[in-house]
Amino acid sequence: MMTKKPGKIVFLYNSAGYLYRFRLGLMLSMKNKGWQVVAAAPFDESAAKIEAEGIQFWALPISRKGKNPWTDFRMGMRLAKFYRREKPNIVHHFTIKPVIYGTFAARLCGISGIVNLIPGLGHVFLRGGILQFWVERMYRMVFSPGVQVIFQNRNDLEFFAERKLVKRKQAHLIFGSGINTSAFSPDRFPADEAPSRITFSLVTRMLWEKGVAEFVEAAKIVKNQNSRTHFQLIGAPDAGNPTSVSASWLEEQQTLDYIDWVGHTDDVRPYLAAAAAVILPSYREGAPRALLEAASMGKAIVATDVPGCREVVDDGINGYLVPPKNVEKLAQAMLKLAEDPAGRRQMGLAAREKALKHFDERIIIRKTMEVYEQLECI
Repeated sequence: MMTKKPGKIVFLYNSAGYLYRFRLGLMLSMKNKGWQVVAAAPFDESAAKIEAEGIQFWALPISRKGKNPWTDFRMGMRLAKFYRREKPNIVHHFTIKPVIYGTFAARLCGISGIVNLIPGLGHVFLRGGILQFWVERMYRMVFSPGVQVIFQNRNDLEFFAERKLVKRKQAHLIFGSGINTSAFSPDRFPADEAPSRITFSLVTRMLWEKGVAEFVEAAKIVKNQNSRTHFQLIGAPDAGNPTSVSASWLEEQQTLDYIDWVGHTDDVRPYLAAAAAVILPSYREGAPRALLEAASMGKAIVATDVPGCREVVDDGINGYLVPPKNVEKLAQAMLKLAEDPAGRRQMGLAAREKALKHFDERIIIRKTMEVYEQLECI
């Protein structure tokens, strides 16, 4: 694996924080194999953390929510200038704008080693309409022969293939970014549930499409039937996403004494250890990091039966799957877990076993390097 002469690889994301949290293991693995690794993203506090690992960081302005074609064109030109200067052998792009404009720029600069990762269809495809039409057209243009495309669940891969946005021989299925199962381990963070409280935690960016409202409404039903239950919203609003929940709405929920909004945390593991189960009533996912971390920590899971979630949850074995946007079914699943501590523990053990077998970071890194091997430049 990666036996050819090492060169330079650029990882392009729209968030330095995401690169650090989700792709540091991959970047370090490439660095350890002798590759010169460059991380490129908008600057934030994670840039220094990336550089502290011996990885070069370049701050590049990449707008996440802008729809101005002229602004996006200029972004593409800046990326082309960056690629001409760096002369990478491989570029690995993540999320819509880095994938589309990064690929245009790489092609313009004659770079043949292009890998694009589609982390999920997101709100563009959930809403449909003219924006989806144009995004599909741009995907079809940039996924030319030789470009390798990684999908994080089979539904997304089939969607792209059926709409002829990508050829099947270009498409690869690699679920998630991988979890450090040693760091996210019930051995390091043993269950720390309060004896008088059964806590259900929703760990996600605070977006309506993540099912935040459904979680709160289900919490009211569950609390009415089991007074020992408690509920946590763990995560911050995302101003760059049009479906972001407002901070004022989240603060309002805290007037209910059984709901806490924790906000952003740099280390979710203590909260996972204290949870009886982790909940994600999302409308659609790529590969939900929160569920993978919960599984690795040995927690039972309740999630919606949608792409991304159903790859993690085996219904009735390591958790429950419920229909999306169905508050009643969500509440019923949470009540089942609240009233069955032995069942919760058994599901948690099954979740941990699945995480070790399928979601460990080393597995994901190996599969990603196998995609690199298929590039023309290697």
